[in-house]
Amino acid sequence: MNKKQFTILSNGNVSKKDEGIALYASKYLELNYSFSPSVDIIHGDVEEMNLLNTLMQYEEVFILGVIGIDDNPGSIYHLPMKQFRSLGTGESSDKMGVLECLNLLEQRGEKLPEVSLLAIVPASTDKGMGLSPALHHSFEAFMLMIVKTLEGKEITCDALEKKITLNSVIESCASIE
Repeated sequence: MNKKQFTILSNGNVSKKDEGIALYASKYLELNYSFSPSVDIIHGDVEEMNLLNTLMQYEEVFILGVIGIDDNPGSIYHLPMKQFRSLGTGESSDKMGVLECLNLLEQRGEKLPEVSLLAIVPASTDKGMGLSPALHHSFEAFMLMIVKTLEGKEITCDALEKKITLNSVIESCASIE
């Protein structure tokens, strides 16, 4: 099977406050940038077989999400697969998440894609839409890290002339929910 080169996979839940930042970031990227070569952006939770298929379809997967570690809200971590796999998972046991899919693919002898995680420490994962003030304030730094990471992979990120604001992105996601 010929694999596609690169995708960004946002992982989160917009109905749980700061857990939505990955979806907001991926939508913001899609609306405000063009990429060369092109980049596939997959928004939101992709579960079970769809997630397995996504992971098998690409040479490299760049995951955006939140990370539940003891640090200041808004702290940003860029972790290679080996490092974030060792942290374990806080995902609920009733669904198969990224870590479980990677483990299953490895057990089946499949060639794993190169996977890295860009994650931010949430301030609130309570039920509700939008971002906490801490993550709203850190959003620009999170986006800058995403763009710098892509540029480090020789992907040109050109900002579009007409910018869509973070608040507009959040509002558009709220109307979907």
